[in-house]
Amino acid sequence: MDKNNIQETRLSADILIVGGGIAGLTAAVAAKEKNPDAKVLVIEKQTAGYGGKANKGGGVLQWFDPQMKADDFLQYHTPAVACYLGNQNVTKKYIEMNNDMIERLDRWGVTIPKFKIPTGPMTFMVGIDLDNCLKMRNTAKKLGVEIVNKVTISDLLTDGDKIAGAVGYSIVDGTFYVVEAKTVILATGSQNYRIQPMWSCGRGDAIAAAYRAGAEMRNCEFGNFSQLYKKNTLQEWVFCENNMFNALGENVTQNFRRFPEADISATAIREWYEQMSMGKGPIHLVMEGRQGGLSAWDRPYGVPFWDADHGKAEGRDPELEMCPGFIGEQSPLNVDENMESTIKGLYGAGDVSYCGSGASGAVPAPPGRNRGSGILNAVYAGILAGEHSAEAVKEAEAPKACEGQIAKYKEEAFAPLFKEEGYRAIDLIDAVQKVVGPVEYSVYMSEYRINIALRKLEKAKAMVGNLKANDLHGVLECHEAEAMLLCAEMMFKAALMRKESRGWFLREDYPVMDNENWLKWIIVKNENGEMTLSTKDIPIDTYPVGLPRF
Repeated sequence: MDKNNIQETRLSADILIVGGGIAGLTAAVAAKEKNPDAKVLVIEKQTAGYGGKANKGGGVLQWFDPQMKADDFLQYHTPAVACYLGNQNVTKKYIEMNNDMIERLDRWGVTIPKFKIPTGPMTFMVGIDLDNCLKMRNTAKKLGVEIVNKVTISDLLTDGDKIAGAVGYSIVDGTFYVVEAKTVILATGSQNYRIQPMWSCGRGDAIAAAYRAGAEMRNCEFGNFSQLYKKNTLQEWVFCENNMFNALGENVTQNFRRFPEADISATAIREWYEQMSMGKGPIHLVMEGRQGGLSAWDRPYGVPFWDADHGKAEGRDPELEMCPGFIGEQSPLNVDENMESTIKGLYGAGDVSYCGSGASGAVPAPPGRNRGSGILNAVYAGILAGEHSAEAVKEAEAPKACEGQIAKYKEEAFAPLFKEEGYRAIDLIDAVQKVVGPVEYSVYMSEYRINIALRKLEKAKAMVGNLKANDLHGVLECHEAEAMLLCAEMMFKAALMRKESRGWFLREDYPVMDNENWLKWIIVKNENGEMTLSTKDIPIDTYPVGLPRF
């Protein structure tokens, strides 16, 4: 590839959607239905309809009884799950739109079975098949949405405080793309740190691009989701925390939980760590055969996947050892109740901004300790971002992309390809994973251990300017590795700032929730190349559920 003769393609759109998973495709369909004249362009770095996480094995939607009042669920969710850290207006609207969203998905071609399984207080889940994004892609194309595959967006273009488009490159032939757009919707998913394979497609590249462009991040410290796994198969063990035993035969669940809860808590991970530290491991759960519930829904597209995944447990010792598996689920793009970021015209949908919207509160998301909320929150945010973008472009002026920005981003994008020597992307990825993976760094935290993590990340930063790629896929991996490092730095710096324990977030040295000093969101922002942290008080007095008065 000739450094001085890189092919360039220029495109324009009213609405540019980055990411062709469930959130991006929902945004595209919602935008076209709201404004059929708008030119909507979806750019996906792999293949739209196959990208994202909604088709990777979960396949469930959260469902609320239409007779239930949203305020009733808030009365449970706010203290028990969100721990008062959420934006209750966002959560309430999500509940109120629940049945409308499921009806829309059904109308857009996604098969919605009628059978519902209880999952927690006042909630159920509905199963969908793993071809849901393919159905959505077909609907989007019928409405006139344009789709470009195998192009990764590397940076965002701005015009003052407004979005102006984005740039990226083809991972097939290296063509550099410049896309001018009146609005941009980021829908590329969360940062999952590539430790657990099922969710490793969440690479955080749009989070990093938005941060570099000056967008605020919120709730970065809640990027530390872990799940308990079968150690000998690396298969997720959903709800196994309800019945944990140590090597002495003691039921250790009773140390942190009095009754089954909606989803796994960080306290289960902490209990595993403490039992192992005391020499009382391994921790196990007695289980026979497959996990139940798979036959409840007719989902033929996903049957081969589930047969292979759940079949791993058959023929094994029923007393299986469990261990934590770090998943991440960092989704910090700060958006308002219309899903617009702090950059005018830049929106977030799905896992790029789930925590940043305040929908989940003091937990990583998804599942936000509500099974099935991950996919449906992506639909919720996609609808809002798509519809508000569709209205915004009616009055918006044509963007004015800065040629200086374009030239700078073009040079930076391909820099790893033209280095004669340097570090491999996998070296940086490995260094970050060794920091975020251990329970004692990322889940059960302390000032001492957080500072160790930050020192290790600072050492890893030396690789960033010296990453070398041998081909275009290597270039992409370099950029994803940089995003991983940036997201980890945001997580640990915000974690160091929050001196309390709240919800999923646990500090060994500050074990109590502190509403007097820490009923605040932590905001992370790029200020002239420096990472700055500040706080914003949560307007709890304006929400339906306030603090207890005792």
